[in-house]
Amino acid sequence: MEGKYPPIQGELAQRDQKLPQDGPWKFFCLAMTLVLFLLVLILGVVLAEVLQFSNQMQEDLKQMDIKFVQGLADAGHQRDILWGEVFRQTEAVRAGNESFCEPCHENWTAFQGSCYQFSTQEMNWFQAKDHCTEKDAHLAIINSQAEQKFLRPKENKNYWIGLRKHYPNGIHKWQDGSVPTFVNWHDTTSSYYDCAFLTDSGYWFSDTCHMYWYHWICEKPQVC
Repeated sequence: MEGKYPPIQGELAQRDQKLPQDGPWKFFCLAMTLVLFLLVLILGVVLAEVLQFSNQMQEDLKQMDIKFVQGLADAGHQRDILWGEVFRQTEAVRAGNESFCEPCHENWTAFQGSCYQFSTQEMNWFQAKDHCTEKDAHLAIINSQAEQKFLRPKENKNYWIGLRKHYPNGIHKWQDGSVPTFVNWHDTTSSYYDCAFLTDSGYWFSDTCHMYWYHWICEKPQVC
């Protein structure tokens, strides 16, 4: 019968004293958890912003590098155009058709300070480029309507010129790295592929660079 009596008053007092002590600890743990969660959240946001800023800086530096290289190429291209213009003006004031420039080699044709050679074979763009390099020349770079008219094929043949699409920008540049200041694409779709060729119509078209059924035009400065 003694086991059925309720607990003594002292035991109830001890239990009542323990219960209130659990409340502050639970509140403290919950508060610390929230603080840690907020810190992790803030740290994640900060790291994301830092990563985004770093990526943006890298992209800006990359674009600056591209613009710098492009600027050098364009400067070289403008220099060549200026040199060609000076040459044409000089030729215009000379008496008759006399010229102080050395004649172009056999099978090469002179025009406005350059010598050109039209191939009789067919190769892909890269092979044609290497062939011109072996002759201390490069694939033809067309800077003006006059030069375009001069180079227009007289026969029903297509000729590679020194214009190729460069990535990652995906824009066509001449073999010397300059951007064209004169273009003669047939339409907006004719420049879709990587390497450009000149047709007997006078327009430019493009094809994959490894196509091997095109002739080519080499160009090198005339010795004056």
